[in-house]
Amino acid sequence: MSRKDSAQFIEECYSLYEQKMYRVAFAILKDPDAAEDAVQDAFLKLMKSGRVFEDAGSDDCKRFMIAVIRSAAISIYRIRKRDSGVILFPVPEGTADSSAEQDSGDAPDLKDLLEVLPAKYRDVVQCLAADNLSVRETSERLQISESCVRKRFERAKKKLKGFAQ
Repeated sequence: MSRKDSAQFIEECYSLYEQKMYRVAFAILKDPDAAEDAVQDAFLKLMKSGRVFEDAGSDDCKRFMIAVIRSAAISIYRIRKRDSGVILFPVPEGTADSSAEQDSGDAPDLKDLLEVLPAKYRDVVQCLAADNLSVRETSERLQISESCVRKRFERAKKKLKGFAQ
């Protein structure tokens, strides 16, 4: 199938399924902006896959489009869920990222936060959050397993959440 036919197929799919795909994504994500992102991601995946059906209105094509949007929406949901547990550390003053949103007296700085943690958690947080090392690099530096690094970081986040509240 030529590139022109492929583009025409994508356009047909968009006109037929865009609203249905949006509704599926919105049912999963409960956020209009995220649902729109999921629809866009789904069409990008469709374009990259090069998958083309004889008829854009066929049941096979419809099932495929619904499967793709469900996958895209679930991926976005998982990413948002994972990122919701991220602790944002204050930016040290004098760096390019420090701004008016950081009030100097309101938020404790990174050193204060790390002092509350036991040494084994502090080392993991230092490597992962402050030094931006990967789990594998942290594991090698501290000479502990990767699962131990992940668990200690999880426990450190819980302790820091309790401290911040």
